[in-house]
Amino acid sequence: MGKPHILLITTDEQHMRTLSCYGATAGCTPELDALARRSEVYENAYSVSPVCLPSRCAWMTGLYPHVSGSISNAYGASLSKEFPNLFTELKKQGYRTALHGKCHFIPVPYPATRPDMTLEYEHFIAYYRSLGMDALTLQDDKNNSLWYYDDYAKALAKKDMLTTCRYEAHVNPENHGYYDFPFEAEMHPDAWTGSRAIEDIEHCDSSRPNFIWVSFSGPHYPVDTPRSYTDRIDTAKMGGRIFREDEWNDESKYHYRGYHGPGTTEGSKKAKDGAQKNYSEEYWQSWRRRYFGNIALIDEKIGEILRAARKKLGADLMVVFTADHGEMMGNHSLWGKGGCLFEDVLRVPLLVQRPGQTEERRISEMVSSLELFPTLLAAGGAPLPEKRDGQPLDQMVQNGGRAYIISECDNRVAIVRDGIKLEINRAGLKGKTFYELYDLKEDPHEFVNLYGDSRYADVQRELYAILEGEPYLMETVFRAPDGGDYWLNFGDGAGFAQNGAGKK
Repeated sequence: MGKPHILLITTDEQHMRTLSCYGATAGCTPELDALARRSEVYENAYSVSPVCLPSRCAWMTGLYPHVSGSISNAYGASLSKEFPNLFTELKKQGYRTALHGKCHFIPVPYPATRPDMTLEYEHFIAYYRSLGMDALTLQDDKNNSLWYYDDYAKALAKKDMLTTCRYEAHVNPENHGYYDFPFEAEMHPDAWTGSRAIEDIEHCDSSRPNFIWVSFSGPHYPVDTPRSYTDRIDTAKMGGRIFREDEWNDESKYHYRGYHGPGTTEGSKKAKDGAQKNYSEEYWQSWRRRYFGNIALIDEKIGEILRAARKKLGADLMVVFTADHGEMMGNHSLWGKGGCLFEDVLRVPLLVQRPGQTEERRISEMVSSLELFPTLLAAGGAPLPEKRDGQPLDQMVQNGGRAYIISECDNRVAIVRDGIKLEINRAGLKGKTFYELYDLKEDPHEFVNLYGDSRYADVQRELYAILEGEPYLMETVFRAPDGGDYWLNFGDGAGFAQNGAGKK
């Protein structure tokens, strides 16, 4: 047997419990559930970052964000070409490399965006291609494809659809974080991405190994699901939101402001007074139904992609499915992921089908998305770089899984060990730091902040010591490049602001 073909399929901001194999009841993922029945199903997989760019750069390099410098969606380093990445290392082993869909390896210049105009993107496209891709069709996020001319934006423009899509997403006052996609479903960004991937698979040279990454930008907001897919979702089968009426009486919790306003997540921007408490239950059900509908669309495309890949590439095919991070999805009466360190956002689905695998294997050991890079390199016969923070999944599981998980991005970090989670969060609130501690065994939904509770004093100190012992982690996460404090402004989307206080 030669080198396997590798098919990596990823989604953006997908809650793990939208898949039936992780306990969902909506029934919107039959294709992924079928894949799970023939795959390794990782029950405790965590993202190394709760936001897109740091998570994706870690997939590419196997490095923590504070090591690579790619720490923020809007701020910090682009994916550096000094590090070996998935494309460069697999190409050395004879692989043809392709990516279809979302990259987001460069911080988005949010302050330059215009709701009424789509701007040039050729320098971004050239940079992405320089990372080692033989083929690229770019749909670089639902929002980004309307702000900047990637391949999908160009396709919309050719069909005179771009102006309408941009209006619905960024101008229409009736858009409260969701709306019906205004054209035929095949032009939806996720359907378009899936179709481009299928075309590539059907025309690729199967006599040499292929690494094909299909990177869907859904179900990330805005939840722009075509009505025909929303209508497939039975509201009664979605399952209820997880929240407690009194959970936001505690001002020590960072998202007290997300609930009461002014907001600390993307969903707060769409709510009256920036307070997600003002969303009605009817709103939550409408939002969630469209979110599940977007996943149904993606799942349908994944089925088509898998059938095309198996027909063209044969049995010597490795398939990996995962998401860059999760989504609050109405749990705790929040949607979005900005500033969030809840399990809803940190835990991700992870399915790995090895060549020839026909039976499901459930794996309970704790793993990180840092493991993706060395796993795919090892599968392709590539030597593993000495500088990396992940191990191949099979080795990690054999060693008993990770002793602890660190998930990080700009101005926030979480560490999970033995069912205890410590969170340090300063995102969006002008330097004020929030500390939270949760016992996930006793309180799996993270309702009660135990920070400072004397019963947990020892473990609290131990978790701090781990964070402080990781070189440059705290300094990188909580400092801007010039040494000043910084925070992301999620409320108005204006990018990042800086504060002179706290400079070295």
